[in-house]
Amino acid sequence: MRSFKTLIAAAIVASVPTLAQAQWYVGADVGAGFLQDSKNSGNGFNYKSSSDAGWLAIGEVGYAFGPMKLEAEISYRANGIDKVAGQNGKGDTSAIAPMVNGVYEFLPQSAIHPFVGAGIGAAYVNAGTVSQNGTNVYKGGDWQFAYQGFAGVGYDISQNVELKAQYRYFSTLDYKTKAIPGGQKLTSEYADHAILIGFNYKFGAPEAAPAPAPVPIVAPTPVPTPVVKPAAVQKNFMVFFDFDKAAITPEANRIIQQAAAAAKANSATRIDLSGHTDMAGSDKYNQALSQKRGNAVKDQLIAQGVPAAQIVVVAKGKSSPLVPTPDGVREPQNRRVEIILP
Repeated sequence: MRSFKTLIAAAIVASVPTLAQAQWYVGADVGAGFLQDSKNSGNGFNYKSSSDAGWLAIGEVGYAFGPMKLEAEISYRANGIDKVAGQNGKGDTSAIAPMVNGVYEFLPQSAIHPFVGAGIGAAYVNAGTVSQNGTNVYKGGDWQFAYQGFAGVGYDISQNVELKAQYRYFSTLDYKTKAIPGGQKLTSEYADHAILIGFNYKFGAPEAAPAPAPVPIVAPTPVPTPVVKPAAVQKNFMVFFDFDKAAITPEANRIIQQAAAAAKANSATRIDLSGHTDMAGSDKYNQALSQKRGNAVKDQLIAQGVPAAQIVVVAKGKSSPLVPTPDGVREPQNRRVEIILP
């Protein structure tokens, strides 16, 4: 038990980073619960009980710090008694539990991300009144220390909504019940296995708007003469992307058309494309993603009539952010491809 408590404490401490990158979320889960057989014994009594499959519901609110999460939850579980000491039993066992959890989410930059977590708290476990072959044999309940561990997988269906499925083990220290008749004190066990589905809704601050599209600069007409100087040819362009995407947006396509027109007007013999990502995700993943973005812009330039041999793509991953941010932070202006004409 001491090593398990130490593991839980370490998980919770590890999940408390700086508040500057915090993102609020709320969530809910429902599912089926399966109680382990419970020993209810003391003072010469021994009522081992087994239960039918039951149900549970959980609500939570928390902060997400990149892959780490710290959350508070409250849960309710209920199971019907099936057998008492091998004979027909009747009754209901329930538990209401406020808990604090630490959660680690793998692959936070991906739409699919597995997670693991652990939590501690308290639970009021209530056996109600339990009967054996129609005769009441024990009753009652009390508050006890509770702990849990869980693992599952989440799927982002949008920037704000995550669906999830998980397995969860929940248990308490032995709680107190009383024998009927006589009122002798008994100790009872509570341990639950559950399968759940649910969702999280993320309230994070809206992302900063992408930088405005560059506008070609036209030199003013000189006052002394009516001669108009030719427009300066723009040399640098930026194309921005959605999070974890390499698809060309309509706005990005408009900028690529401008770049292609400028390349033709300037008779460019070489166009350099450098692909970039924000700081969310691993170096390896972002290196590949920046290459996909560069190739996507290259394909659009070719579609605009620019020869493929004149286009050079360099993938820089998350090594050269336009807006410096801590690792793991999503920043729209860092998700880009820079188009550079000679």
